[in-house]
Amino acid sequence: LMAETIKGMQDAGIIACAKHFIGYEQEHFRQASEAQGYGFDIDESVSSNIDDKTLHELYLWPFADAV
Repeated sequence: LMAETIKGMQDAGIIACAKHFIGYEQEHFRQASEAQGYGFDIDESVSSNIDDKTLHELYLWPFADAV
């Protein structure tokens, strides 16, 4: 989806690129106080560590395709 979005934007004359870091969404709602503010029922922070296999097999592909 990322590569297609960038291609569509560039075809329309817009300069576009992948701007977020790999695994960035892991940080969203990781802290209990932020998550509770949105109604999530967690009482402690959650680890955002991503192992090497998961990083390469799941998260890296959209960025590699976009380049």
